Amino acid sequence: MGSFGFEEQYAMFDVTPVDNQFILEYLPGAKGDDVRVYLYGLMQCHHPQEDMTVERMARELGMTAEDVEAAYRRWERKGLVQRISDNPPQYRYVSAIWKFFRGGEQRPDERYERFAEELNAVFGNERRLHGGETSLCFEWVEDLRLPEAVVIRLMEHMVALHGKSVSIKSAQKLAAALAEEKVTTAEDADVILGRDEAVWKGAKQVLRRLGKRRNPSEDEQALYRTWLVDWGFAPDAILAACAETVTGDPNFKYLNGILARHHEEYESKKTSGEQMKKRIREEKDAAAPLKALLNTMNIRGVTVNEGTKAVYAEMRALYPDNIILMAGQECARHGLAFDDVMKTLQAWKKQGLSTPEEIAEAMRVVNEQNAFVQTLFDLWGVKNRPNAADRARVQQWLGEWGLSETFVVSCAPYAASAGKPMPYLGKLLETFRQQGVTTPEAAAAVHGAWREKQQPQQTQRQGKVVSEQQYVQREYTNTLDALDRMMARWQEENRDAK
Repeated sequence: MGSFGFEEQYAMFDVTPVDNQFILEYLPGAKGDDVRVYLYGLMQCHHPQEDMTVERMARELGMTAEDVEAAYRRWERKGLVQRISDNPPQYRYVSAIWKFFRGGEQRPDERYERFAEELNAVFGNERRLHGGETSLCFEWVEDLRLPEAVVIRLMEHMVALHGKSVSIKSAQKLAAALAEEKVTTAEDADVILGRDEAVWKGAKQVLRRLGKRRNPSEDEQALYRTWLVDWGFAPDAILAACAETVTGDPNFKYLNGILARHHEEYESKKTSGEQMKKRIREEKDAAAPLKALLNTMNIRGVTVNEGTKAVYAEMRALYPDNIILMAGQECARHGLAFDDVMKTLQAWKKQGLSTPEEIAEAMRVVNEQNAFVQTLFDLWGVKNRPNAADRARVQQWLGEWGLSETFVVSCAPYAASAGKPMPYLGKLLETFRQQGVTTPEAAAAVHGAWREKQQPQQTQRQGKVVSEQQYVQREYTNTLDALDRMMARWQEENRDAK
């Protein structure tokens, strides 16, 4: 024992010198835990404690003994620490400045050197890994607790998939996955690596199917892994789903939406390619009538989607596809919207129409009535579109009352000045019918006489009265009174009538 020493508490109030060479050259690239181990050990060199062990250091640093030993192995490889004993582990620090002047001379880490040789053998003579790449792979051994054989097998797998120019960092996630699965042998690693190979090749096949000539990204591989492993889609099922990515820019995100919908709707753990193809055929068959309807109507912005599918399902609750298509054709003829198809079907159902023949006949009548109403509108200069109320009036005039189209058209000018010519004409025709006026000539005579009756007599009529005028006055007196009453009621009910 030496003749001199420090009091036991001296170390607590002393300082530990650290070479600036260490701070400048080694600290920036070192891990935090490695620096903690180095500095704590350096303090022990200046103020040694006889009962200090790797286990005690680990406890005081909040680390494991394995982590402490791994940190010292890394410092060994950098030449700043020498291991002078294995049982128990003992280390000797080397001055960073002295190491610099010695030109980097240091004792080799035999385990690390052996690992580096095996790792470089994976790449052959075509590529020589630099120190940082080898150190990263060895960190998986020390930090992730992966056996060296598993790391070697991992890099063989990466080279087989991506070639010898593969980035070492690209294997980082896969190394973490092997550690999470607690893989301890190369054989166990083959199971997970085989799954990764299937993901890589499958994702690449999808890209080819989508017309993209490149390798899959990590995000694309992650999506493919979800489809294959989590959702249970077979590789040929995933490729079959690519057939639905026919619009826009086909990509993994689009395909993911398609597969997610299938996964949610069918909730199957495993889906084969034949099952997927069958589902796609069934969906296309189900959507074909809707697609035909939309093609018939040719409405911009309306497509086959979840919303239009739901509406079409409601239409099918009323009528079969062929009658729905008839409704679409009828709406398209009049420039109506997609929603009007449902209204048309509901109107047909309310009328009790059930067969295409009944509907065709009903639409023939409707079209004829619309055409007749349009003729009246043209006479009046009205820009309205014929509606159900207009058609009901025409049906009453021509059907129930048995009036001729010629007669109705001849009476139409008498309603031209009314604010609501259509109902006015109806009242006028009703009055004529009640009075037995059924010909254009008789209607003209009565209406002419009534107009004369309404005009204020400013002057005494001159000239000879012919027998025809006497006949009109005598024969249609009741009718003129009926017109007076009709006009009085009309003006009372329709204040805006002219």
